[in-house]
Amino acid sequence: MKSIYFKLFFSSFVILSLYPFLGFAQLDNTSFYPKKEQYFLSNQRQINLEIDYFGFFRNREFFENIADGYTLFGSHFLSKLSYSADSTLKISAGVFLRKDFGSGNNNGNFNQIQPYFQFSYKKNKHHFILGNLEGNLKHSLIEPLFNFENIINRRLENGFQYKFLSKNTSLDTWVDWVTMIYPYSDFDEELNVGLSLERNIKTSKNWKSTIPLQLTAIHKGGQINTTKTPLITIFNAAIGNKTTYYFQNDNEENNSYLKYIRTQLYGVFFIDNSSVANFDFENGMGIYANLEFATKKHQLMFSYWRGKDFTAPLGGDIYSSASRIFAQNSKDESIRNLLILRILTNFSIPNLAKDDAKIVFRATPYYNLETNELNFSTGLYATFNTQFLLKSFKN
Repeated sequence: MKSIYFKLFFSSFVILSLYPFLGFAQLDNTSFYPKKEQYFLSNQRQINLEIDYFGFFRNREFFENIADGYTLFGSHFLSKLSYSADSTLKISAGVFLRKDFGSGNNNGNFNQIQPYFQFSYKKNKHHFILGNLEGNLKHSLIEPLFNFENIINRRLENGFQYKFLSKNTSLDTWVDWVTMIYPYSDFDEELNVGLSLERNIKTSKNWKSTIPLQLTAIHKGGQINTTKTPLITIFNAAIGNKTTYYFQNDNEENNSYLKYIRTQLYGVFFIDNSSVANFDFENGMGIYANLEFATKKHQLMFSYWRGKDFTAPLGGDIYSSASRIFAQNSKDESIRNLLILRILTNFSIPNLAKDDAKIVFRATPYYNLETNELNFSTGLYATFNTQFLLKSFKN
């Protein structure tokens, strides 16, 4: 127990030490995204080169029966060439590399090498993508449905995606094809399906209120493989309300220290529709509530989660009632009753390109009200994204 308090003290010390330097805070995950695509800004035919670096250090100090503690430490690198036919159509090809620091068991080679291909067509409010998706954190799913660590462990998603964006509605729906099978494959076909819909119900000078609806599903099985394992189909859903009060709108000079306050409340659901049950429970639900404060320099999120017989295969580990620890003597917790604090901070690195590089720091302690246990995670991330115009063609 003493080691737990020492690690918590150390993390708090790091947070307080960094506070004077963390001056460009944002509430969401936009620091992990590339800048706006160039081909949507020009009607000329172009060839562009994009370079995307992502460095990560994420430490989980978890001591429960539900989730293991471990450290993820390494780098991603994505380089891609793209050809833009006009402001609506682009095709891209590249390579994605992952290297985990200290991974000597692979003789110093890369831990992951993947090709990158994307066909993208955007016209007015509609956007269609085939190949590598605009996925991961860009889906804007809540953590009980989508694990933040997917940005490290599964950065690329492959399949097709349709997005719709209007003044009052945003829609993102996709199929992520995880594993392909062929005749006599000795493994299962696997795919993930998702939908993220948000509809404005009230918008004024300082207020915005929306109804978000989120759905995810996983499927494992197949008819032409040799595994003969039971079909797995699991559904998750969330519906709620998100209300934000902005202390200044975009048309006013931004002099207010406090940017906005936001509340979120979701009902979250789980259904196991597999041919053979995968867990001791076949359905469950949870309540997920957030209170967020954002200033010019810092942001805090206070969260409450209460789940009963809930799990989401794509979701964060701490929200699951089904144990995910490595040890064989794992034990489920039917009721998960958690208080969570998130400190979300990022700042830009001064350079000629301004927004190309950022450092992101995050800390998340949480307290289990059922077991009276304290756990926490911390993370430090570096991002660099830039694009170069290699060639333009006159129409």
